[in-house]
Amino acid sequence: ATRREARAMSAKPRKPNVHGSKGVYVGGEWIPIEECADHLYIAGCEGGEELSGIECSRACEACPRSRTAHSAAAGDGSYDVVVVGAGCIGSMVARELSKTQARVLLVEAADDVTQGATKGNSGIVHAGYDDKPGSVRARFCWPGNQMFPQLDRELHFGYEQNGSLVVATNEDEEAVLEELMARGEKNGVQNLRIIGREELLEKEPFIAEGATKALYSPDAGTITPYEFTIAVAENAADNGVEVRIRREVAAIETVREGEGERERVRVTLRHWEPAPDPSPVRKPSAAAREGAATTSSTPRGAAGAAGVG
Repeated sequence: ATRREARAMSAKPRKPNVHGSKGVYVGGEWIPIEECADHLYIAGCEGGEELSGIECSRACEACPRSRTAHSAAAGDGSYDVVVVGAGCIGSMVARELSKTQARVLLVEAADDVTQGATKGNSGIVHAGYDDKPGSVRARFCWPGNQMFPQLDRELHFGYEQNGSLVVATNEDEEAVLEELMARGEKNGVQNLRIIGREELLEKEPFIAEGATKALYSPDAGTITPYEFTIAVAENAADNGVEVRIRREVAAIETVREGEGERERVRVTLRHWEPAPDPSPVRKPSAAAREGAATTSSTPRGAAGAAGVG
């Protein structure tokens, strides 16, 4: 081993920073707890006053169940956009729309946001070097990657920009690294480089002995998917998006309500609520109807319509 390799192998293991323990990650960078007040929105949030300026009365029984306290509907009960599914994609779409004047409704079939595929996501914010050039993923992966530091500065969900390594152990695998490097360059990915064993050991002192080279992407990172989605959905709601959970989509249809009227899209929702039963087995009960038009109810709940102009 070279002197540099020996120094790296004998180095004490670094104690990793853990988001929420003695500090947090903001915009991909570690902020120790002593400096959090300078980076987080802490001041001005006392006395029940939320960042949105809406004061909480603490009268929880007065708040509507399974939905936001406010409505985004027009006077006739319609919305400009109904977003179906409050996972990471649906919540981000709703947040972007909240920057406009659109009346937006975000609906979720489960009993909270991020209860579907999002909660099982690996949480890796890829750089985009392994996507097929010309594909949709290749087009959007790198630009999406570059959005995360600013998103985290705004929403504080703990984005850690720790980089990624694709490790090779022989000449054939080193050739794959060159292919991935070329693919990344075609996809517009920046800052990629292939590092040798010495630098690899400095980054990962306990890497396998057979590791020879690695493709290093400093822009890759990690998040906790459900914390990210909760932060996005909450911000969308703060900005005026109406959120309803425990609403299953029963039907989507195009309707024309009168002669000469423009077509609208009617989204029929089936609202369910858990029964007041202390047993661990949930027994859904009927819920009050929603919207202006109600279809036949089912044991799971009542159906109502939300119109989209």
